Amino acid sequence: MRSNGAFEEQVSALERAVTALRGLDVSRATEEELAELLERLESAARMMAGIISRVAYRLRQLRDPA
Repeated sequence: MRSNGAFEEQVSALERAVTALRGLDVSRATEEELAELLERLESAARMMAGIISRVAYRLRQLRDPA
């Protein structure tokens, strides 16, 4: 159950972005393009790890309010 339309919109945007990445064709990319892509993906993965940590922390707070 979602209580916030903006939240739902952001989650949907995240899901669309991940779906688009899954279809990324790297077979014709140059070495330079792949190196840049790898840097960008690693950076995004670090940001996602931070978001995942925040969500897990908040969920723990809600489950154990003591």
